[in-house]
Amino acid sequence: MAKDIQAKLKNIKGVFSNSQEGILGKEGIFTVPEYQRAYNWKYDDQCDKLWQDVEAFIENRVGSNNGSYFFGSIIINNDGEKLYVIDGQQRLTTFTLLLKALLIKINKILQTISTDEDAERIKDALESRRRDIIKCLYVIEDEDISSLIKGNIKLSDVKIKYENKSINELHQDEVKTILLWHTFEEIESNVKEIKYKQKDNRYTNFFRNFKFFSEKLEFYGDTEVNNFAKMLLDECQVIVVISYQTDEAIEIFNSLNSTGMPLADADIISAKLYSNYGNDTTKFENDWGEIIRDTDMLNAQKVSTIDDIFNQYMYVLRAKNNEYDTTLPGVRRYFTDINSDSLKDPSKFIEDIQKIIDMWKKDENSKELTALRNVLLKHNNNFKFFYATYLYININEPDEKKQEFVEALLKLFALLSITKIVYSSNHFKTFLIKLNMKIGAGASTNDIVQEIKSHIRDNIQEKFSKERIYDLLVDSDPDNSIVYLNEYLFTKNEGKILNLSESKIEIEHIMPASGRNITTIREDAGMNEIEFLQYANKLGNKILLEQPINGSISNDWFSTKKQKSVRDKQGYKDSNFSIAKSLVDYPKDKWEKEDIDKATQKAAKRITEYVFS
Repeated sequence: MAKDIQAKLKNIKGVFSNSQEGILGKEGIFTVPEYQRAYNWKYDDQCDKLWQDVEAFIENRVGSNNGSYFFGSIIINNDGEKLYVIDGQQRLTTFTLLLKALLIKINKILQTISTDEDAERIKDALESRRRDIIKCLYVIEDEDISSLIKGNIKLSDVKIKYENKSINELHQDEVKTILLWHTFEEIESNVKEIKYKQKDNRYTNFFRNFKFFSEKLEFYGDTEVNNFAKMLLDECQVIVVISYQTDEAIEIFNSLNSTGMPLADADIISAKLYSNYGNDTTKFENDWGEIIRDTDMLNAQKVSTIDDIFNQYMYVLRAKNNEYDTTLPGVRRYFTDINSDSLKDPSKFIEDIQKIIDMWKKDENSKELTALRNVLLKHNNNFKFFYATYLYININEPDEKKQEFVEALLKLFALLSITKIVYSSNHFKTFLIKLNMKIGAGASTNDIVQEIKSHIRDNIQEKFSKERIYDLLVDSDPDNSIVYLNEYLFTKNEGKILNLSESKIEIEHIMPASGRNITTIREDAGMNEIEFLQYANKLGNKILLEQPINGSISNDWFSTKKQKSVRDKQGYKDSNFSIAKSLVDYPKDKWEKEDIDKATQKAAKRITEYVFS
């Protein structure tokens, strides 16, 4: 007979305890199951709030014995051996990291605390807290705790009460690494370092959050640490909801969320795929792990997220199935309701998702195609849906044909940026969804490109003529995407290809928009304050520049920025961007109103001619 669902109000010590037989499992090991989401809590957001909440609670409890602090709920599926975390894994994982940081701090205090009579009371209290925390984090008998503290038993010889099996988690063993080393220095030397990231960003959320708690505790004295540990273990509470119905785990996971962080579409879809895969899930876990790694890299490069990829796949399937409806369903509803059959073949689903990922991550043979895509990435993100559908269906088209399509798409999305018409208007969303259907129906690249050109010529011009687009570019403050487009076209006119592989690119104001010399610079430019603010943000005053160069010269006079030899700093001469380099030989040493007007008019003409060509 199945056991009923139970709900228990427990303090943190009680959550991790396995002393109550039949409630928290034989060993009390918390397991993040395969279908769970990745760990997403950040040290400067959720962890900082948790820390402040505990500190405020402790401060308010001084001189009073009333009340406990409630941290919400955790939902557990208990199979008698392990405790599968259905909901609340963000909170539970964070408590685990905090307890480990607290254990290390207590160990350090007890190694150096004085042996006089006054210190004896706090020493005894900390010894008790240490034993409690050890029992929270490790599967160990009471009589073996002293041997563990003395080093007669190694941490590697005991089980930890946390394991992560999530196929969505790139760093499943990170908590294990943190728990199986004694000191902060040992942990720091053994945790993962992520490629493509710098400084603290190269570490996982697990380690950064653990480090955050460790650094916070460094400011605590002996008594404060003891009081913090006591309040956290004994007076901070959660409701533990325990289910014994293993078969219902995924459904509970899909419908319940108490963390305040909505479950991502990818988490829900991966859970469904996993449940449809069958008994041998090893290949699925390996393939899904590759998808998570690839999309993590794309996200770090600000190209595409995993949820982006699922959205793109929805557009691909809608195009192939000729599903025309401008009121689009959400990704979750599409794959779990409208087109749930797509999840019944997980191998095919994963193969298609990987195909879309490869379109984003591989280096195209055509550098021009890559340049076009990178400029499009600076525009409205909705371009990705139609870009992905075209390349998925036309994967064998020559690069020249792909380039024609992407260039046409860029012109349309440039108009979206220039006109500031909302994407959902008939001029864009409605037209593009119809176009997506034609791509799915197998229309040729020539027909697709001609469709976009005709739409720009016949429909956009109903509202915005070529002359009106030129005037908007001259008179308004353009989006940064248009600054990128201007650089692309200027570079192309020089017979070169724009390279945006530089990791940190900034928008440089040739005439500075701010800075210590701003009053003098404004006077040199011959403008009053109102004119200056208008001209500083004109298209002709904005160019692309590498961050180190921009940081070196951003507020200097034009004569300093453009000189061929800038003492003790970099200048336009050191840039790889064509417009910046062209300014080195500019015939004037001042950048004035007339210069901005001239540069703006040239850029506006360049872009207008391109869009309507």
